[in-house]
Formats: sequence, C-alpha cells, structure tokens
Amino acid sequence: MRELLKPVVEALFRVLFTYDCLGEERVPERGPAVIAANHPSYLDPILLSLQVRRPIRFMAWDALFKVPILGRLVRAFGAFPVDVRRGHGRAAYERARHLVEAGEVVGLFPEGKRSRTGWMEPALREGAARLALETGAPLIPATISGAYRAWPHYQSLPRPARIRVRYHEPIDPEEYRRLPEQEAIDALSSELRRRVDRSLLPGVKRDLRIQVLYRSPAPWPRLYEAVPPLALALVVFWKHRAIAPLLPAYAYVAYLLADHLAIPQSRFAKWLRNASPVLFCLGYAPVVIEALGLPATPAPAALAAVVAGAMFPYLYSRGRTVVAFMRGMVLAVCLELLTLFSFLEPTPIGPHVALPVYAAAFAWQRRTVFHPAAIAVLLGYAAFVSAELGGDVGLLPHVTAGLVAWLLTTVLPDAQRATEPEDGAPGTSLGLSDQ
Repeated sequence: MRELLKPVVEALFRVLFTYDCLGEERVPERGPAVIAANHPSYLDPILLSLQVRRPIRFMAWDALFKVPILGRLVRAFGAFPVDVRRGHGRAAYERARHLVEAGEVVGLFPEGKRSRTGWMEPALREGAARLALETGAPLIPATISGAYRAWPHYQSLPRPARIRVRYHEPIDPEEYRRLPEQEAIDALSSELRRRVDRSLLPGVKRDLRIQVLYRSPAPWPRLYEAVPPLALALVVFWKHRAIAPLLPAYAYVAYLLADHLAIPQSRFAKWLRNASPVLFCLGYAPVVIEALGLPATPAPAALAAVVAGAMFPYLYSRGRTVVAFMRGMVLAVCLELLTLFSFLEPTPIGPHVALPVYAAAFAWQRRTVFHPAAIAVLLGYAAFVSAELGGDVGLLPHVTAGLVAWLLTTVLPDAQRATEPEDGAPGTSLGLSDQ
C-alpha cells in the first residue's frame, strides 16, 4: 500500500507545498536507525517518509489515527499509535524498541505533541535519545520547516505553503554511553535539539515575518500596474472615440487605489494584487486587438490556462522574484501587441508563442520552483501550437518579443535582487513584494 500511495502523495505534496527533502541519503539503506524530528503539523510522518526509500515506523499520537483519511494514510506509511499522556506510552516504546532491534527504522517526535508556536517545544521527551542509547542505533535528527505555516494546530485544514524536510548527520550514541544514563540522555537530547534548531529557527522567523507582511499595507500603484492599462485605454479611445471600452481600464486603476487605501490586507489580497496586472492585460488585450483591427487570437482559454500555470510556481517564490515575473509578463503582453500591430499580415497565434517563451526564459534564469518541468511544458506548448495552427518563420518576431521582455526584465531596477537562490527562501506568496 505504501509503495502504491507514495508517488501519488508525493506528486500532490510537490504541487500544494512545493515539497522537497534534503539529506535523505543519510538514512541508512539497511540496519536499525532512530529518526527524531520537530513536530509542527499532522503531516509530519508523511513528510519525513516521502523521499526515504525504506519504510519509517513512526510512533505517532493516537488521536492522529482518528482524523478522517489522514489516519488511514499515516497508518499506510507505517505509523503506529502512542498514548502521549505521561506514563501511558510504555507499550508503544517497547514496540519501537523491538522494531529497532529487528533492524527497522523508527521515527519519533520528542516534543510529544504538535508545536503550538512553530518552534521546538522547550521540554523534550527522552524516548528518542533513550531508544538510541539502549539499542545502539544511530540517531538521525530531521528538521521540518514550513509545515507549521501550512497546517498550524489552530487550523482545521492545511493550506499551500513551502515545506522543506532536512535530514542531518546521524549522531552515534556510542560516545554518550560512557556517561551516566540520565546525563547521556540529556546530552544526546541537547545535541538533537541543536542540530534541529540550526535549520528550524531561521525558517520560523521567516514564517513570522511573512505573517506580518501579509497584513502590511499594500503599495501605491506601481508603474507596471498603472501605466499599461492607461496606455492601452488611450489606444482604444484613439480608435473608437467611445468611453465604454475604457471603463475596464479605469476600473482596474480604481481597484489598485482601493487596495492601497481601503481593502483589508490578507494572504489572498496579496496574491490577487500581484497577479492582477497580468490578469488585466490578458482580459483587456482582446479589446485592444479588436480596436486595432487585428485578427483575434484563437483558443484564448488555452492561452490563459498556460499563463496561469506559468504563474503558479510564484505562489512560493521570493517577493522580488514575483514582482519581476509579473512586470516582465506585462511587458511581454505589451511588446506582443506592438509586434502584432507592426506587421501588415500579423499572425494571430503570436501570443501563444511570445508569452510562453518569456515565461520559460524567466524560469530558466531564476531557477524557480518546478523550473525544469515548467520550461519543458511552456516550450512544448509553444511548439505544439505552432505546428497545429500552421506557424512558420513569421513567428520569429513573436519569439523575439518574448525574449526581449525577458532581457529587459533582467536589467530593470531591483530585478537582479530577485535572483537570490530559492532554496531556503521563505515560503512567500504572490503578496510578498518589495513594498
């Protein structure tokens, strides 16, 4: 059952949480081992297991097995229940000891319950350290970061957040066995905490900062948000000499002002604000194309779906990366409209090439989440549309438009600051811009 579920659950977690695991090779391929990790969420037994080849037999809170669906899932991944009340966990400990002595990998959460703050709880239970000392099995610390933001104890269901699991170098209990028993357990527990905290605490601080940023005031309309709709409205008015086609552009600018002045800020409000310039340009472009007398772009729903998919990884990127991508996509739309207008016989499939080419080039340079898959899908879509709809060398100017938008994005102010490595970045969303 575990082997059947593992690929499906891992794929789901990679999409919802951009899940990744580092250091899983530190779990030995054979022989006993004890894994001890912080415990921020209900998801932890699954998060620790997904990229480890061997089954991990987790000693997990018995109430977890009563959660619908999740209880069956963690049991399928090898977990077994323990009564976490003081003095009631002896039977589960003995079972864990027998499993380790039989050469299996056992996982424990020394906090004994989910964290109430995201930090590792001040008092750790000694089960993991004692189990390693008594069996001689290596104690492997692991850090789970981002899971508290995804599913804190006060929240009924998980939400998207960037989650990372990191396995640390194993601790050999042999060097602690020369100490008195309690002193050895305390020392081993302290070393376990030190290794977990080393990578956990920066992530918790970032999560706290993100919660503050979600509620921080929205910025005034940025240039790349306000100038394109006003310029496109001017083009439409030049052709139509009517007010009605201009109303969507004015309404969008009004929304930008309202977001700064009146709309309560939240995670969703930030996502919507930073995605809004691209959404507006895609929605208003057909009005501009019709006003200029250009051929309508075929399959607009497919193009919108591809652009939305290209935007999805930036739910989890650094704020400046998000702003750089959105700014570049708006620029790509404007350059593509200019390219269409510049040719006597414009090809209507140009947008199906220009926008995916820009998104693929940006993903390649920034090495953002899912970038290998994103690049393949985006370029494959552009090639497929070109082949199916009869594209030819006339598409080269549209490819150029996408690449020029990408090149300009790399030299615009602050864009280079968006190239910071994504690994270890806060699990930010479309809202965490450089406000």
